[in-house]
Amino acid sequence: MNHIVWDWNGTLFNDSRALIDATVDAFALCGMPPITIADYQLKHCQPIPEFYNRLAGRILTDDEQTRLDQCFQDAYQRHRERVALTGDSITAMARWSDANRRQSLLSMHPHDRLMRLVDQTGIAEFFTRIDGTLGTLAYKAPHLAEHLKRQGIAPERVVVVGDSVDDARAAQECGVHCLLYHPGEDALHAREHFEELGVPVVETLVGAVSQLLDPSAGNLNRRLARAEESTVIGVVPAPQERA
Repeated sequence: MNHIVWDWNGTLFNDSRALIDATVDAFALCGMPPITIADYQLKHCQPIPEFYNRLAGRILTDDEQTRLDQCFQDAYQRHRERVALTGDSITAMARWSDANRRQSLLSMHPHDRLMRLVDQTGIAEFFTRIDGTLGTLAYKAPHLAEHLKRQGIAPERVVVVGDSVDDARAAQECGVHCLLYHPGEDALHAREHFEELGVPVVETLVGAVSQLLDPSAGNLNRRLARAEESTVIGVVPAPQERA
């Protein structure tokens, strides 16, 4: 493997607690039943409307979903002000680059907002390509397929490093390797969500890179999971190329 596709939210960008707190705030503002961090982690899933249904314990109306999304976006902007890059992210990316490996960034975050954040953090130079989403996209798999296609990368040379079940499933559907990052008490998922995926889990990004560069290092008891064949159908539109 010589190419990492990094996830953004909750992986390189340390905003998992901001995402949780914004969701808790949104449910309170919308008069929904109160939720806790544990509720969030145990019920977290994609797509987000289904996640909200699970948190509410019922099928929400379209109006309720819209209102929750609006409240979440407002709350997230407030909480995001305290967010920075994950502490060891630059060290991890630099170590991978110094080993003459390539890396790109793929996120479900809206593309324009993603680019502003990446530019603010000064890490764009690490990446061969940066893709956020345009419009609505429920799952990451077609987004990943298009990201790889536009770079002409062979799936067997790629590993996705992310923090969600959706990252692992996208990797599997696209026929690429996956390694999951779980930061601990502020993670988006309960740790047990990862157990049935057959994907190795690390607690630091530097640890992820170290084990990819030297699979004998660390304590990975399972091989990197990869599907035998790609099963993704369809692609998503690509953002405009940067000048």
